[in-house]
This record gives sequence, C-alpha cells and structure tokens, in this order.
Amino acid sequence: MRKFYLVSALCLVTLLAVSGCKSTTPPEDLQPVPEARDEPPAAMNGGNGGYNNGLGGSGGEGFGPGQTGSWGKGAGDDSLGKGAGSDANGWTEADPSGNRLGMPIVYFKYDSDELVASEAQKLDAIADYMNDHQIIGLVIEGHCDQRGTDEYNRALGERRANAVRAYLAGRGVADNRLRTVSYGKDKPAVEGSGEEVWKKNRRGVPVPMKMGR
Repeated sequence: MRKFYLVSALCLVTLLAVSGCKSTTPPEDLQPVPEARDEPPAAMNGGNGGYNNGLGGSGGEGFGPGQTGSWGKGAGDDSLGKGAGSDANGWTEADPSGNRLGMPIVYFKYDSDELVASEAQKLDAIADYMNDHQIIGLVIEGHCDQRGTDEYNRALGERRANAVRAYLAGRGVADNRLRTVSYGKDKPAVEGSGEEVWKKNRRGVPVPMKMGR
C-alpha cells in the first residue's frame, strides 16, 4: 500500500512539473508579413492573367509587333525638340506636344520587371529608330499601380526602367543615351482600381529627348 502511495505521489509531481512548463502566452505568429505588391496575386491567374487584354500598344498608340506605326514620321532631326526647354544635361524633349513621338509604352506583369516577348518587340522597334537617329536620347520612366508602399513601388519602378534600359543597350543603343527615373505609384496613367486599371499602370514609359550636340 505504501508503495502504491509513493508511485502515485511521483506521478502527480511529474504531471505538475510538465504542466508548469507550458506557457500561457499564445504562440508567436511566425508567418512572414506579405511584401507590398503593386497588385494582388490574383492578377496572375491563368498565366499572364489579363496582362495582354487591351494592352500591347492599345489606347490610340497605333503600334503593334513588327511595325513602327507612324511615330517619328515627318520629323527630321533638326525639327525635333523645337520649342522645348532643356534639362540640366542639355537634353530637350523631342516631342513638346507630349506624345513622345508616339513611342509605345511597355507593360509588365504583376510584381515583375521581366520583359515578355510582346513588349520586347516594341523595344526592338524603338532601338531601330534610335540607331537611325543618333541625336535622340531616351528617359525611361518606371511606374507601378497605386497600391503597396511608396518604398517598394519606387524600387520596383526602378527595376522596370532598368530592364528597358538594359534591353535597349543590348540592341546597340549607347548607354550614355539612356537615362532612367522611377515614379513608383506617384503618376498613375489611370485612376481607380481593378485589373483594367492596374494593368495600365504597370509600365515603362519611353520619353524621347533631343540630346545636346
């Protein structure tokens, strides 16, 4: 009987010791905080999602794969930049009307700075034009949509602009003719929300400039 009480007492002490080691504090949530994105992951559903719907030079740009449309036509090098003020580098906007000589906008997938084939074809035509017009430089603007943190979108816009710059340099455009700037989410092309808006704001905008001689 004494042995039974002794074993029971030892079991009780062990049970209390184990219970005492358990913390009443809820376990820490070890899930990482999601990074800010320029649009939600749902935009990637179905491969490219809605990426190519209504993009690739739509919106009155008159530009498609394998053709240069009408941009730059009728404008000789001497007429470019007339009436425009120069920046600190002596560059003037080649098209003071704001139409950027009709150069196409390059669009990107969700949270990506990768150039897809349809957009690379636009850059091929821009590279050909620039190689034929050595007086033209290019300021490449990187943009995101309105969501996510300023810091994240500014960095993403910079990566997008640099992707365009690297591609053009690879096509023979001298790097000193290329400059980049990121506006992050500060300058949306379209205000609002939803995929039809977001896909138009994930972009790289080429702004042709007439370089100082």
